[in-house]
Amino acid sequence: MRTYFFYSFLLSVFLSFAQTLEEVRLDEKIDEITYNWDLEADKLSSYEGLSNLCINAKYRLEIFNLLKEIHHYDSVLYDVLIKLSERNKDKEINITLRDIKKFEEEYNMKKFIHFMQKECNLRSEIERNADETKSEVGYTSYSSQVYMLETELYKYIKQTTRSVDNIRRHVHHLSSHYQN
Repeated sequence: MRTYFFYSFLLSVFLSFAQTLEEVRLDEKIDEITYNWDLEADKLSSYEGLSNLCINAKYRLEIFNLLKEIHHYDSVLYDVLIKLSERNKDKEINITLRDIKKFEEEYNMKKFIHFMQKECNLRSEIERNADETKSEVGYTSYSSQVYMLETELYKYIKQTTRSVDNIRRHVHHLSSHYQN
C-alpha cells in the first residue's frame, strides 16, 4: 500500500511536474528548450556564430533568454526533485540534483555572459587588427587567432551543452521510470 501511494505520488508529480504558465509538463518543456539550445549551440560554436552574438543585439537577447529559461526550468526541476528526494532514496534523483547544482554553479548566467563578453572583446580585437594580421603567418596570423578563439569557444559551448543534455537525459530516465 505504501509503495502504491509513493508511486502514485511520483506519477502525479511527473505528470503535472510543476505546471508551467503554458500548462506544459516540465519534462516536455525541458525537452523543448534543451533542443533549442542544442540548435543554437551549434551556431554559437563557430566564429561566425560568435560574431552574430556580438554584433546582433536581438540574437544576443534571444540566446540569453533561452539560457535564462533553461536555468529557470532547472530550478523548478531542482525544487521538485528535492521534495521527491525527501520521500525516496532513488540514486537517479540524487545524481540529477548534483548535476543541476553543478550546472547552475559552473554555467550560470553571470558566468556565461562574462565568458561571451570576453570572447566578443577578443573577436573585436582580431577584427580591428585584421588588415595587418591577414598577411602574417603563424600564431599571430588572422586565421590562427580566429582558430584559437573558436577552439576556446567550442570547448565552452560543448561543456555547457553536455551539462544541459545530461540533465535532459536524467529527466527522461526519471520520467519514464515513474510513468511505468
